[in-house]
Amino acid sequence: MKVSTLRPAWPFLLLVLAIAAVYLPGRGGGFAFDDFPNIVDNAALHVTNWDRHAWMAALFSSNAGVGHRPLAMATFALNHLATGLDPVPMKLTNIAIHALNACLVLCLLRTLLALAVPAIDARRREWTARFAAAAWALHPINLMAVLFVVQRMESLCHAFVFAGLWLYLLGRQRQLAGDAGGGWRILIGVVGGTALGALCKESAALLPLYAACIELCLFGFRDARGARDRRLLGFFGIVLVLPAMLGSAWLLSRALAPHAFARRDFTLVERLLTEGRVVLDYVRWSVFPSLRQFGLYHDDIAISRGWWNPPATTFAFVALAAFAAIAFALRKRRPLVALGIAWFFCAQLLTATVVPLELVFEHRNYFASLGICLAVADFLLLSPQRASVRRIGALLAVSWLLFLGMTTCLRALEWKDPVRFAISEMSRHPASPRTVYQLGQTMATLSDGTRDSAATRAAFAALERAHRLPDSGILPAQGLILLAARTHGPVDDAWWDEIDHRLATDPIGPQELGAMNALTRCAVSKLCDFPPSRMMAMFATAMGRGDNAEVLNVFGNYTLNVLGQPSFGEFAWRKSVALSPNNAQYRINLAKLLIALDKDDEARGQIAALRGMGIPGQYEQAARDLEARMAKRNPAAGPAAGRGD
Repeated sequence: MKVSTLRPAWPFLLLVLAIAAVYLPGRGGGFAFDDFPNIVDNAALHVTNWDRHAWMAALFSSNAGVGHRPLAMATFALNHLATGLDPVPMKLTNIAIHALNACLVLCLLRTLLALAVPAIDARRREWTARFAAAAWALHPINLMAVLFVVQRMESLCHAFVFAGLWLYLLGRQRQLAGDAGGGWRILIGVVGGTALGALCKESAALLPLYAACIELCLFGFRDARGARDRRLLGFFGIVLVLPAMLGSAWLLSRALAPHAFARRDFTLVERLLTEGRVVLDYVRWSVFPSLRQFGLYHDDIAISRGWWNPPATTFAFVALAAFAAIAFALRKRRPLVALGIAWFFCAQLLTATVVPLELVFEHRNYFASLGICLAVADFLLLSPQRASVRRIGALLAVSWLLFLGMTTCLRALEWKDPVRFAISEMSRHPASPRTVYQLGQTMATLSDGTRDSAATRAAFAALERAHRLPDSGILPAQGLILLAARTHGPVDDAWWDEIDHRLATDPIGPQELGAMNALTRCAVSKLCDFPPSRMMAMFATAMGRGDNAEVLNVFGNYTLNVLGQPSFGEFAWRKSVALSPNNAQYRINLAKLLIALDKDDEARGQIAALRGMGIPGQYEQAARDLEARMAKRNPAAGPAAGRGD
């Protein structure tokens, strides 16, 4: 191959090689946190053939997001079809997606700089684009979007966002040059990128806003003659302003609903106040990253209960306002700095405002960090005028880039081993109940089932420590009960009392439901012999907080499979279906029980309702499995009537 053919490709090859060198050490770690409900425990995702009904179920098996993120789920299903539940190929896929994104970012930045600063020589622009792309690709704040398997949703979504913005810039480049054909690139880039990205995660909805930021900071919505382009303004009115108005109204109506934050330990106002400090932390972690700052869990960050509680709340909003003012002031002199800051703030609109999500996750900065890298690149490599200052800027840029790569590589080395990961996370966040609890859980998996093993003692020590932390929640007490039962030791009544206290006072959220589920599964599997009085007291406390479909679902599982009381199980599962009629698993559970109780007509009704749920064909395989179960128990029953092929 000729050298001239290789030359355009070598920056991309070096970028991919750098990503591989930094991230491949972390491929050996296991699953974590949200990987379990979305991938490991998601039976519908575990396809083993090309049956279309099984694939429909897999594509729409995620409960995350309003659209179920089918494109991202399809990639997880393909991973499972090829290599089963092996996390290594899944992480390798994530690394490949991140490498693709880095190449797209380089293309995007090359075009952006050519349009934004055409007076600067091409060689300088090229090196600035390479630096910014490499800094983003190697930035440690993006590691969770790569090695945290389920966050493929975030990285894959942004593959379409980056491609869409690049197409948008190519279209505007043609328009500003007075050439035809730019409009189609703009349309495909913005509309197509948003639509395809939204099939992976809702973050793609911000793509039109990112494009509008480019116009506000660089082009001013002008055409080749310098006049306002009415067609472009109308385009943004359709793809940005109207959807933003409708989307904001929808999100606000949900956020202001009486029970919107019932499962959180903060209110809407407290969330907004806390996010000011969180976003400022994101800025700090992006510009001055440190291993001690990063982590899977950040529940050790205090909730802001008022403007001065803690006082850092007010200072954070003052600092953020100052950043916004700087961006506005620099929009003429340093438009790329202004654009970078604008991109950073816009990227926080979905996750740092009114949506009742958890407060802090690093992967939410997958796009926002690009804004920071762009601003830093402009400041270090494009703004200096004198040669001596340029050399200093280049030296600082190289030093920062090497520091980013080293920090990410060290984090990846921690992720390669679950025990090392749990220990390192706890050492950085000793006040995080989740982090300390996770260390206890990790050590418990290494236990040989005896009380005297080193792993068991370490697990008890970590769980006890988590239990003593403020705002530790229900999980440490649940972990202590499970570990004591599995190692055939005494279960302290204080742990059961803590379970009851938490269920009586804390919001019934994912942790509380997960704790009840874990205790019930252990009892159903006969690995744990819990006192029925304690289990029933736990359920009574939870059900006393009001109707909750999942609490009733778990209660039905316990009464049916542990106490052997099908009447209680039937009552609980019927009520679960009534409270949450669109939950397919509740209907499947109830239908299985009705079949076992010879209530075939009612079972057929549940099967018919199941077929009518979701996307056409989504639950066809589950319906056929239920019919096969009915036919096997009673051959005369025959298949239930339903939609055919």
